[in-house]
Amino acid sequence: MGEAGSSDVVVQAPAPAAVKVLAVSRIAPSLKDEGRLKLSFFDTPWVGLPPVQQVYLYHLDDDNDTDDGYFPAIVSRIKTALAETLAHYLPLAGTLEHVPDTGDLVVDWSGSDVGVAFVEADAAAGMDVRRLAGDETHDLAAFLSLVPELNTGVLPAPLLSVQVTRLGAGLAVGMSMHHAIVDGRGAWRFIEAWSSASRVGSPVTEALGPPHYGRDVVSHPRGGDELARVLLKIVAPNLPVVTKGVRDTSQRFRLARRTFYLGEDDIRALRRRIDDLAQAEGDTPEPKKPVSTFVALSALVWSAFVRSKGLGVGGANKEEDTYLMFHADLRARLDPPVSDAYLGNCVRPCVARCADAAKIAGEAGILHAARAVQAAVAEMAAAPLTGTDESGFDTVRQLPFSRVANVAASPRYKAYEATDFGFGMPARVEMVSMNHDGEMMLVGGRREGEVQVSVSIDPAHMDALKACILGTSK
Repeated sequence: MGEAGSSDVVVQAPAPAAVKVLAVSRIAPSLKDEGRLKLSFFDTPWVGLPPVQQVYLYHLDDDNDTDDGYFPAIVSRIKTALAETLAHYLPLAGTLEHVPDTGDLVVDWSGSDVGVAFVEADAAAGMDVRRLAGDETHDLAAFLSLVPELNTGVLPAPLLSVQVTRLGAGLAVGMSMHHAIVDGRGAWRFIEAWSSASRVGSPVTEALGPPHYGRDVVSHPRGGDELARVLLKIVAPNLPVVTKGVRDTSQRFRLARRTFYLGEDDIRALRRRIDDLAQAEGDTPEPKKPVSTFVALSALVWSAFVRSKGLGVGGANKEEDTYLMFHADLRARLDPPVSDAYLGNCVRPCVARCADAAKIAGEAGILHAARAVQAAVAEMAAAPLTGTDESGFDTVRQLPFSRVANVAASPRYKAYEATDFGFGMPARVEMVSMNHDGEMMLVGGRREGEVQVSVSIDPAHMDALKACILGTSK
């Protein structure tokens, strides 16, 4: 188990210098086609939320630091690959638009200005890639300067923008994507196709087939179009001006961020600890359900969140409830199932509950947390579409967010392999758009079997959270 920078020399530096924008262009799909699609009931809950922002940091050969042609060559390569990939992922090159006559939101890629904003930038010496990739504590101001803007507040709205920034002998690729068009699995599939086009010359390979995005593959018993309009009125009642919805990003700069890495041995030990606690407490249901990596890590970060916040330890907090929220991919659970190649949202919220936070904070807290997560997964598996309507949305919106930990992404996302554009895997992959106290991101790490855990929490509780994560996982 380790933290970011634990195996590297961390270089201290002053506050990051401003990033200088060199050029802004529009990358159009290499093969154009015209089309539009209506957002589904899975898509519309995400309309009012800020864009998903990621950054990938790369070490490059120091000898190329002074080569004036090296950075333009990389930029050209990434641009060409993006154009080739967008030809298969056409909705990402379009815009999100409101149709007043029907009340629908549609993605349209029929106009002459179809394409993606592409920013080329340069950073001063203060934005050294070694420091940014090695620091345990995130330099949020620096990370935000390495991802492009994406104005999703007024329709029509773009769906994707990209920024490539030179960092001395390093490089940053930043991306902002509208969540209303795609979920995590779809986004990572696009990124993998884009990096494949740059690395091997094609976004479609034997291992990575073309996407499909027709929303007719997902349906709801009460009528998907009707439900989409109902949800849209809840999340964005003032179209074409989009409200911020349930997530407020105003506290982003008040939160502390850190990244930890759990190796294969750490995760095995964590699962074994849960099993040992279950045996000691006689909590071994038959048939015994194995503790998955996701369940084990979710239990770890939830119990760490509860302990670090002092929930359930006495006083006013003694008998408070606590929750863990995550989203489950429904592709394989729908009838008929939806393929992995679906470019759209196909997830539903799941909420693990514990009426007494003291149980999660106690010695066997990680076991209670794991059982609650397993129960939420079982509830979802029994009725996959439950919680996808307005009642489910209201349930999530009414949660006491000060006592809610939120786990996003998945250890199954091979974030480092998926972002090899042909000049090696990145030194660091980070989700920049973490906006809430208690938000945790899980993705596959750089090493085999490793999982990267990035956390966002009130600075007053970060040291306690760190101690809980490092201590409980051993």
